[in-house]
Amino acid sequence: MQKPRLYARVTYRKTGLLAFLGHLDVARAFDRAVRRAKLPVAYSQGFSPHALISFASPLPVGVAGEAELCAIELASEWAPQAVLKALARQLPPDLMVVAAQVLPRGKRSPFADLVAADYRVRYRGVTDADLQAAVEGLLARTQWPVHRVTKSRELELDLRPRVGDLRVEPGGLLRMRLGLAEDNLAKPEEVIELLSAELGVAATTQDLTRTALWMRGEVGRQFAD
Repeated sequence: MQKPRLYARVTYRKTGLLAFLGHLDVARAFDRAVRRAKLPVAYSQGFSPHALISFASPLPVGVAGEAELCAIELASEWAPQAVLKALARQLPPDLMVVAAQVLPRGKRSPFADLVAADYRVRYRGVTDADLQAAVEGLLARTQWPVHRVTKSRELELDLRPRVGDLRVEPGGLLRMRLGLAEDNLAKPEEVIELLSAELGVAATTQDLTRTALWMRGEVGRQFAD
């Protein structure tokens, strides 16, 4: 009887100066950490085998993450707490592993059902009241037109259906829940640009952080279909 495939779903942080680490550097850091931790990682077949490690939607350089996801396919079963402790000893504080689960590995990617992400950004040079008024003005609009340039084409699209939550918290904090699937993607900088136009005053943003990633079924109906 064939043993079920297993993988470790690892939640980690990318903060501080390491927010400026590129995705390939993060991948290399995890590859080295897995080898030093002596995790029983599975390898690809073929001429140049590599450890089967994958990541959820990569963060842009300069954007921090408080609950990023990594999937490490295992060649044998390990306890989640053992995975957590082994990796934590091999990674720096700004790339800290905060949780681990060991789950069955299906045929689809572990992140195939990733549909939404939460972000937090701090505004400077604007009052909470003005920021709240700008958010309310933006939410009152039925369409949020944006122009998006990709590697292969330019698009005109409506961002409004791709935004599930937009709210202000004390201290100039803006929180947003944005679509992350390919056909429902909203970029935080696009929302920030729309809001800046609504504000109509000089304001700066800092500390853009992705605070959560959501799978289909874990969020509201907007992102569940």
